[in-house]
Amino acid sequence: MKNWIKKINENKFQFFFFIGILTFLFVSLIIIGATNNNPVDEPPVDDEPNTPVIPDKEEPTTTETIELVILPLDKNKDFEIVRKFYERNGTKEEQELSLIKYGSSYRTSIGTSYALKDNSNFDVLAALSGKVVEVKENPLYGNYVVIEHKDNIKTCYYGLSEVVVSVGSKVNQGDKLGVSGSTEIDSEAGNHVYFQILKNNKNLNPEKQIGKKITDL
Repeated sequence: MKNWIKKINENKFQFFFFIGILTFLFVSLIIIGATNNNPVDEPPVDDEPNTPVIPDKEEPTTTETIELVILPLDKNKDFEIVRKFYERNGTKEEQELSLIKYGSSYRTSIGTSYALKDNSNFDVLAALSGKVVEVKENPLYGNYVVIEHKDNIKTCYYGLSEVVVSVGSKVNQGDKLGVSGSTEIDSEAGNHVYFQILKNNKNLNPEKQIGKKITDL
């Protein structure tokens, strides 16, 4: 009898122990489910701050004036061309006017000589803006001025009786460089200026460059 009662008590203990474990598991599941249904608040994420738009800095606009080649004297003067630039494909008359007689020989002209029809003196002007790089006197070509321009262009003014600029001077187009005169090598030209234009040290026909943009030479 005692053994039977003891066995019953053991079975009761096991039963209640089993019930206790199930209860613990059930309660645990309820707690876990409640936790998942109430998520932890995440920290607020700020939107990107409104960065003020800074307009691009405007680049200063520089308008560069492209000069046109002008005559080396006042165009309103009554002038003429007394010596032309020699060209192989020129007319017979043009070629004859481009020959310079010096002594018993002839030379071909690599420039253009301008003179007034009354053979009077006139101011010699800069055909383009630039920097004076040479002022010298030559036994055959007299006093002369060489001006350097952009794009490796040079202009030369020979036969001046007077020079009013010096090496290093910056001149603007139309500025006075000196006064016309004569040259030993071409005394037949009378009172004139012997004008040359060079690009990359190659002589150009000055007469054909007048009125052209410096960028088109």
